[in-house]
Amino acid sequence: MNIDNLRECVDLARTLSFTKTAQRFYITQPVLSKHVVNVEKELGIEIFLRGKNGVHLTGIGRTFIDGCKDVLDRYDGVLEEVEHLKYGEDRPIDLGYLYGASSIVLPKAIRAFGKRHPSVEVRYLSMEIDEIPGALDENRIDLAITADLEKFDPDRFAWRNLYRDSLCLIVPNTHRLADRKIVRVGDLAGEEIIVPRSSFMPNETSHIRKVLSPILETVTQKRLIGDLNSIRMSLMVEGCAAIEFAHLRNYFTDDEFAFIPLDAALPEFNVIALWKRSNETVALLDLAEEFERQCSKLERR
Repeated sequence: MNIDNLRECVDLARTLSFTKTAQRFYITQPVLSKHVVNVEKELGIEIFLRGKNGVHLTGIGRTFIDGCKDVLDRYDGVLEEVEHLKYGEDRPIDLGYLYGASSIVLPKAIRAFGKRHPSVEVRYLSMEIDEIPGALDENRIDLAITADLEKFDPDRFAWRNLYRDSLCLIVPNTHRLADRKIVRVGDLAGEEIIVPRSSFMPNETSHIRKVLSPILETVTQKRLIGDLNSIRMSLMVEGCAAIEFAHLRNYFTDDEFAFIPLDAALPEFNVIALWKRSNETVALLDLAEEFERQCSKLERR
């Protein structure tokens, strides 16, 4: 039985949504459905009931999913043990990070960590926020710098809060709202607003649409954005507006944009260092703590 298909079934049991689980694993819904059917055929049972009222676990399916969680935890534990035997405490740390959220502190944190752990290699990869949970879950990365847009199981994951973040309005300096100290949602009526594809940033996109809900019929949503560089380019070329994380001011390093607080009921988030407990090592904990130290220095400035 394919271990990745088991992970998909466990996630589907959590979300009860083929759409959300397919997005999380970067596959299409038909492919996910085929994987689930293959598992059901191999077992000779129905794990899920599909109908007009959505997806539900069967009784025997719930028993199977509970068992799968134990199997996956043991499987991941064996991989971790093999890695430990192979490298000891000096095994490499694979770091996935949000560029805008960590670009200022990442070089300093890794250099400071390297002085204390010269034999531990840190391999880093810039990722999008919705790629990170799956990469951690599948052990493709050991540590992540991300935002807590979704809640993580404290029995399986540990984290350190690095700093607070929130959504804000980003506009070119030539935009009519660029000189505002604060912008109300009503001020955006009639504007063209960049909304990332739900497949690109599903969690963030849902928050943006909630913010715009009072004026949704009066704005033009630009939906064809699938990466941060395209968001930046659309702001520059078309002069439109975007609702995005405030930490993107670290990504948009020039002075062509204004980042303006929104007078709205906006959720605040923590930027966090996140890891699976089963992957925890002394070196990994020290790297997470170094990120925390570097971020606290920024806050004191």
